Amino acid sequence: MSNRLDIVEPQMTGMFHASFNAAMVHAAFLATDEEGVAFSGFAGHVEEVRRILRQLAPRIDSRIEWRTLEASRSGSVISRLWHSHRLISGALRAGNRVLFTSISRMQILLLKRAMNDRVQVRAVLHGDLERIETPASLGSAADLFSLRRTMAGRHPPGLRYLLLGQSIRDHIPPEFAEMISNSSVIDHPYHFVPIKNLRPAACILGIFGNTGNGRELEMVARQVKEKNPGITFRLVGFLGSEAIAARLGAWVEHASHRPISREVYAQRAESITHALWLAPIGSFRLRASGTFLDSLSYGKPLIYTANPYIDSYLSQTTGIGTRCESLDAVCETILDVVTQQSADSYARSQTRIAEFRVRFTPESVAHQLRSALE
Repeated sequence: MSNRLDIVEPQMTGMFHASFNAAMVHAAFLATDEEGVAFSGFAGHVEEVRRILRQLAPRIDSRIEWRTLEASRSGSVISRLWHSHRLISGALRAGNRVLFTSISRMQILLLKRAMNDRVQVRAVLHGDLERIETPASLGSAADLFSLRRTMAGRHPPGLRYLLLGQSIRDHIPPEFAEMISNSSVIDHPYHFVPIKNLRPAACILGIFGNTGNGRELEMVARQVKEKNPGITFRLVGFLGSEAIAARLGAWVEHASHRPISREVYAQRAESITHALWLAPIGSFRLRASGTFLDSLSYGKPLIYTANPYIDSYLSQTTGIGTRCESLDAVCETILDVVTQQSADSYARSQTRIAEFRVRFTPESVAHQLRSALE
């Protein structure tokens, strides 16, 4: 079989998933011995992926064959169905090895029907995988493309899913044994920036990405600031709505629902001393966390609510994060950090973060991906 690999992003537009796809293209380029790699996506997304690679891995950009996919002309279900059908059929005709960097439930169903015995396909499963445990109501329109129904159908021998972490594979319901047997695990690839060593004079908690409805963050910020007003909470990213931003504005700096540039994102990330990760206890069983990798990228010690995904990594090392079993424990940890952490202990944490995050670099993930592509 040729080393040729056609990488396809069939869903994302603009900047969404661009950082992930840039790192995945980089890892795939290395995994295929630096030859025969093409990337297809919608026009604005392709340009965003290329912009990231030009900045972080310029040697890679010029070696990839870049292709533009035609966008859907309508948002109707029928239009999207036919558009996805044409997109997937075209991808399968393009080469004998195809890697989808994301894929929707509808597209999985179409892919299974379109595949023959010759083509080899790998498809990355992202957050949609969580829906495998919550099927749609019987008889509803959504049930036709429910993930549970889609995954339970015929499985072509050449299709293998890529899961972004061993903990995700470990938590797939046992009734999907065929899916588990036809999946490979890779770490979430990521392009890291150099860590700027700090000697923090004050505690500034940064929240990467958005915060859902913001209730957990509001409770933590309010409780902590009542006991120590000198502790700062700062949003690195943007929120889902103007109403959430208005509610959090009294407790969190830069609380806004407006997207920010990558440059502003980096400035705010570098300005914080610790990363705060809040989600319901036990969530992130079947999905990876890009904001966890953001905290590693900027060398920020993490304070987080317990969850299988981050637990699986932090159990393998020490000194880079604090696991909390409740929101009250998060508050206590933040208050303890202010009084207990020295400049030397903070520097040691940053050193451990730098050592640990190597496993997520495209160079490291390339070794995993090479095996998954075989």
